[in-house]
Amino acid sequence: MIQTATEPTKDLENFKEALDLTSIVAITNKNGNITYVNDKFCEISKYSREELVGMNHRILKSGYHDDRFFEDMWKTISSGKVWDGEIKNKAKDGTFYWVKTTIVPFFDTSGNIIKYLAIRTDITKQKKIHEKIVKMEKLTAIGELASRISHDLKNPLSVMKISIENYKYRHEKNFDDMDKKTFQRLDNAILRISHQINDILSFVKSNPLQFKVVEISSIIKNAVNSMEIPDGIIVNLPSNQCTISCDASRLEPVFNNLIINSIQSMDNKGEINIRLFDEDKNVILEFEDSGARIPDNVFSKMFEPLYTTKQTGTGLGLVTCKKIIEAHGGTISAKNIPTIFTITLPKILD
Repeated sequence: MIQTATEPTKDLENFKEALDLTSIVAITNKNGNITYVNDKFCEISKYSREELVGMNHRILKSGYHDDRFFEDMWKTISSGKVWDGEIKNKAKDGTFYWVKTTIVPFFDTSGNIIKYLAIRTDITKQKKIHEKIVKMEKLTAIGELASRISHDLKNPLSVMKISIENYKYRHEKNFDDMDKKTFQRLDNAILRISHQINDILSFVKSNPLQFKVVEISSIIKNAVNSMEIPDGIIVNLPSNQCTISCDASRLEPVFNNLIINSIQSMDNKGEINIRLFDEDKNVILEFEDSGARIPDNVFSKMFEPLYTTKQTGTGLGLVTCKKIIEAHGGTISAKNIPTIFTITLPKILD
């Protein structure tokens, strides 16, 4: 009898140990309040056991799922059925994670629910991989279509620009203030469309880089000189010089993009400081502006493809910059207060 009684008990202990080693486990009472969590639950949520016991799972709510999602879940388990699904949670430190979840109701001898057992598996990595695959497939399709459209738009856009310039050349001396404002709006519209087309073409372009030894300050100056800087903007260029091996034709649009973003963030009034640091093997460039800080929700996503907060943006500008800089063996990053974009480039790509 002793041997018969202890074997099932030992099996249950082994099952529990195996479950705790492989899964994120929690038990709640019939009202949904947590009564038990295992170590893996604490590890992934960043909360201690003392912080979790007695609380509702709402403490992990990420804001990703709507109220209907949780209402359907509670309706399922409170009716005595098992619920399966994927949930995005928020850890104590503000990071997000995904879990594949199964919630099982437990009953007393009268058939009443007394507790719920939730068994979860961390699927954050799988979700990120899936999101990247979906995004790349989407980008490939969009890129091919956008590239064809952009090429088709460049010629008529050039005709419009030349026609407007010719008209201004012949009649500008007779323009009143209203005419000047009208043609300024036309110039701005053409410039904006050209910028968007260049963003798209730069993103889908797969031509190999043509490396030459170049003085990097000259690339920055060319980038600034190729733009119409508003009267209210002051651009301070670096006074020192440094030569690197790079493709100047690909770096210049990167600098253009960063300067344009700075101008827009300052609403055409402020100061841009471009600094150059010559290190042993690398060159470091800093683009600092006096504009408003970048909101946290934008800051974390600004290098993602197709993400933009601008009504006229493509969401490809910064991701294209990142692509070009990384092709040069470098890195690009940003920080707030003040807003500074930092580019690190090797002097010679190994």
